[in-house]
Amino acid sequence: FTYKNVHLILSLYFALENINKDPHILPNISLLVKVECSLLDDWRMNSLSTKVGEFLPNYYCINQRRYLIVLTGPIWLSSAMLGPLLYMTNRPELYYGPFHPLLSSREQFPHLYQMAPKDTSLALAMVSLVVYFRWNWVGAIISDDDLGLQFLSELRREMQRNSACLAFVHIVIEDKILFQKNTNIYYNEISTSSAQVVIIYGDKDSHLQLNLRLYRLANLQRIWVTTTQWDMIIYEDRFLLDSFYGTFTFLLHFSELPGFRTFIERASNSKYDHSTSLAKLWWTYFNCSLTSFNSVNLKNFSREKQYHWLFKHRFEMSVSGTGYVLYNTVYAVAHALHEMLLHEIDILPKYSEEKLEIDSWQNIQFINPVGDQVDMNQKENQDLEYDIHYTMNFLPNLGFKVKIGKFSKHLLHGQQLYMSEEMIKWNTDLS
Repeated sequence: FTYKNVHLILSLYFALENINKDPHILPNISLLVKVECSLLDDWRMNSLSTKVGEFLPNYYCINQRRYLIVLTGPIWLSSAMLGPLLYMTNRPELYYGPFHPLLSSREQFPHLYQMAPKDTSLALAMVSLVVYFRWNWVGAIISDDDLGLQFLSELRREMQRNSACLAFVHIVIEDKILFQKNTNIYYNEISTSSAQVVIIYGDKDSHLQLNLRLYRLANLQRIWVTTTQWDMIIYEDRFLLDSFYGTFTFLLHFSELPGFRTFIERASNSKYDHSTSLAKLWWTYFNCSLTSFNSVNLKNFSREKQYHWLFKHRFEMSVSGTGYVLYNTVYAVAHALHEMLLHEIDILPKYSEEKLEIDSWQNIQFINPVGDQVDMNQKENQDLEYDIHYTMNFLPNLGFKVKIGKFSKHLLHGQQLYMSEEMIKWNTDLS
């Protein structure tokens, strides 16, 4: 139960509410959802089979709701774990986490579709930032997996093209013995290197995070350049990437969702699942027992006090990048079902055991409510844009985050990177 989980669940409910109110999509039909937040933990505790049986039964009774589609994320491992089980039940699985090449195998995951676009130009975007600030000596810390190694290959190519040098490259492996063996070697190299800028890329749930925790404990100060999944990670009441020099984060550009902030402010326990309540988030922050929470009279906790506390404790009141992908995922489901209705397909036969079949999810294209094109065909060459944020930490629990630029792949070379001179003028000494 975390801030980010609550934020994603609220993004899900926000999309559902808008769809169910829209007379032009799925008229006279309401979409419903059941949220499960602990499947990965259950798998690690060897009790997944029981859990899956609870929310994905291989049978259904008359007048009993069936789960037609499963949305998984943001951790790719949970989707990979559910893939074989969903294959047996023939249920489509839509993954809303960061794109992962392992999930693209049609043989292993024939019913899984990834909603997030590929980060095909992230290395180019980061190197463009390096060139802009004239950082010619840069380090890199990468996780030892397919994504990390592919990114490293692209990073080396772009660095060479732009006459920038990699001072060191640390590939953090998952083997515990080798990880411990390399820890001192890597620390000595990064602490003695003259490179003050370090690029971080990899799975945040890998040993890479443990490696960065050690650097944090050693108070290693560098300019970090990374992706949004490493943004605002808290470790022992401090930011994991805690640096006086600040952190640059890249995230895929997305549009703000009008009304989302208002939706969060008026979300109440009576209307939505009790497990997503903001009061519960407030209660667990103070390490109080969830058992005792169930007996608490919530009338004693005004929503005004809860929101005042949330503003002070890193709870985002605008949609996140992953939340935006989840929002689009819900709309993709709605559009797919709507198309089936237009073709007069009975998608919920009352006395039938037929599964939900959609000829090709990859053919689904639509314009979402904020005017962005959503295309589930990952083979299409998409014009990716990245927003660039800069975060400066002033106190252990206090930071300042601001958008300072963007990168647009589809523009001409030399015009792809835009940086706001006004936003970075006060920070010129760091270059």
